[in-house]
Amino acid sequence: LHVSPDQIVVGPGSKVLLFDAMMALQGPLFVPTPSWVSYDDQARLLGKEVYYIKTDYESSYLLTAEGFEDALQKHHSNTEDQKLLVINYPNNPTGQSYSKSQLIELADVARRNNVVILSDEIYALLTFQDHEHHSIAEFYPDGTLVTGGLSKDRSAGGFRVGVIILPAEELELLESMRTIASNTWSCLAAPMQYAAIEAYIPNPEISNYIIDCTAICEIVTKYLHRRLQSLDIRCLAPEGAFYLFPDWNSDRDNMASKGIRTSIDISETLLRDWSVATLPGSDFGMNPDELCIRIATVDYNGEAALEQYKEDPKKARAHPDLFVHNIAPRLFTAVEILKKFTESFR
Repeated sequence: LHVSPDQIVVGPGSKVLLFDAMMALQGPLFVPTPSWVSYDDQARLLGKEVYYIKTDYESSYLLTAEGFEDALQKHHSNTEDQKLLVINYPNNPTGQSYSKSQLIELADVARRNNVVILSDEIYALLTFQDHEHHSIAEFYPDGTLVTGGLSKDRSAGGFRVGVIILPAEELELLESMRTIASNTWSCLAAPMQYAAIEAYIPNPEISNYIIDCTAICEIVTKYLHRRLQSLDIRCLAPEGAFYLFPDWNSDRDNMASKGIRTSIDISETLLRDWSVATLPGSDFGMNPDELCIRIATVDYNGEAALEQYKEDPKKARAHPDLFVHNIAPRLFTAVEILKKFTESFR
């Protein structure tokens, strides 16, 4: 994206910037599910109507142009009224991402129906090699706000540095964001501003760090995905970030005989009986009886993992099982536990 400094607002994390943008913009919020947990909560805190757009495994849990159009007609047939849509990709909790053609189609629907898009692209630089990230702002620049920050690709979550890119020449929106900021969080802490300057200045060392960390995420997450597939656990191949979203829907009857009928039951059973921490799909807007969970694949010492990867990147990619066993033994063990858990009701 080519943007001017006047389009950028920097704040204490992208979460608060998303909240401020929703406060500054009029209209109900449309949320594809599954989605990150805070979008609908933030909108409800602001008194906005929230409409969920259900996605499914067959669509890779991604919003389709047809599904978007149907939801708009069902809930807000007046195309002149402003509406909001939030999308997040690579996605938390699914690890899926949109193709260029899918984004162009969504942008067309949004443009025709007066929809402002809040595009949460915090994981953009953690896109895997077999997928190319495009911002929907490329295809709908006058109606898209893009958020990002330091927390994911630069491994600096605790620094709480977020950015939002506004459409060009949206002076009224910029002034609204300034007013909200000045009356709530005032400014980003000065030490974090200095850290952000170093993090965002073009620098080969930081660029290589992001590339290497993304490679590690890809090796680990794709290895775990292959292991789940080998256990006949349905799970989409990840395209970015560090999440997997497996489901046991085909085992519904067998699991019910063990008292497991919801995604919450799965997560509680795994934690209580097997000491594996996951999040239930219902936390992300899925129906409770959808037997899916989110797995985060970053349970390892990042510094040690980076050091080992840099010793021999080709070896790490060629032998992912050995690499994961060495850098992430708890993840390695967790997959073995998921195997035993699945065998307990099959």
